[in-house]
Amino acid sequence: MRSLFPILFGGLIAVGLMLLAIWVWFDASELALRSDRPDVLRWAARALAIAAAAGAQIIVLTLVIGRIYRDKPAHEGLKLTAALICCIAAVTAAALGLAAQG
Repeated sequence: MRSLFPILFGGLIAVGLMLLAIWVWFDASELALRSDRPDVLRWAARALAIAAAAGAQIIVLTLVIGRIYRDKPAHEGLKLTAALICCIAAVTAAALGLAAQG
C-alpha cells in the first residue's frame, strides 16, 4: 500500500496539470482579450500550457514510471528532456507575459 500512494498521487496531479494545460491552450484567445497586446499574451498563455504539460510529464516519469523502471538511462534522459522543455516554456511564458504588458 505504501508504494501505491505515490503512483496514485502522481497520476492525479499529472492528470490535473494536463487538464489545466488543455484549458489554458484552448481558452488563450479569451484570456488574451483583456490585454493591450492580445497576440503576445495568447502566445504567453500557450507557452504556459506547454510548461504545464511538460511538468505533468515530469511527474509521470518520476512518480509513476520511476517506480517501475529504476535507474535506466533512457528514463533519466526523458526526465531531463521534459525538465528542459518545462523550463524553456516557463521562461518564454514569463517573457511574453511581461512583453504583453507593455
